[in-house]
Amino acid sequence: MLIVGERINTSRKKVNQAVEQRDAVYIQTDILAQLEAGAELIGVNAGSRRDSELEDFIWLIDVIQEAAPKAHLCLDSPNPEVLRQAVNRVNQAPMLNSTTAEKARFQDMAPVIHSCECDVLALCIDDRGIPKSADQIYDNAGFLVLELEKIGVPRQRIYMDTVLTAVSTNQQAALLSFDVNRRIHANFDGVNTICGLSNVSFGLPKRSLINSTYIALAMAAGLDAAICNPLDDRLMETIFTTEVLLGKDQWCQRYTCAVRSGIIKA
Repeated sequence: MLIVGERINTSRKKVNQAVEQRDAVYIQTDILAQLEAGAELIGVNAGSRRDSELEDFIWLIDVIQEAAPKAHLCLDSPNPEVLRQAVNRVNQAPMLNSTTAEKARFQDMAPVIHSCECDVLALCIDDRGIPKSADQIYDNAGFLVLELEKIGVPRQRIYMDTVLTAVSTNQQAALLSFDVNRRIHANFDGVNTICGLSNVSFGLPKRSLINSTYIALAMAAGLDAAICNPLDDRLMETIFTTEVLLGKDQWCQRYTCAVRSGIIKA
């Protein structure tokens, strides 16, 4: 399971304040904690600061890489121009979040994706909006795989986001995501699947419990990666344990290392 740390996002009040005040220490302390907890990529998002997004985004990248020069970043912006400029600042090949099956969005993102070595997070949304069915999500995934391959993206670098939504508003949301994960893996060999984990528990109490239960079931359905909070102990313990039980942790090495390092506390 690939963990993309979600915490450096200016929609979070403390992060927004840190960016506003250019508090590099706060940002660096947080990203080092995420990496220590098991994050393999650090998500970076300044999209809520529309008037200064590019400047703030570049500042965040520079601050993060000053503290962790080898960190891989997941660059997240709704603005292709922001991503185009950001890819020239990173030390390591990034993940770009995101393109979609919306025609205009894909056309705008294609030159950015083609310009650099990167993983691509592809969101299964088309011009009709949030998909209403597993068939629609699957069809959008097929379109994205085909079009990304046309511009030279190998399947192993594609991370398909199946648009996980809240079970508080749609009780079938989790079941739908499991179905689509299985179908994508059955029909698009080599393509990875990813989710924005916190979406599933939105609007409900005890969100960590829902998130950690969902992730175990989703991993069993083939989920490869999650954008999530690696500082959630219950979540990380569940991920490492589930990898063992699914036979995805050779000789239980990640699990035992997590115990020894204190990531697993239970």
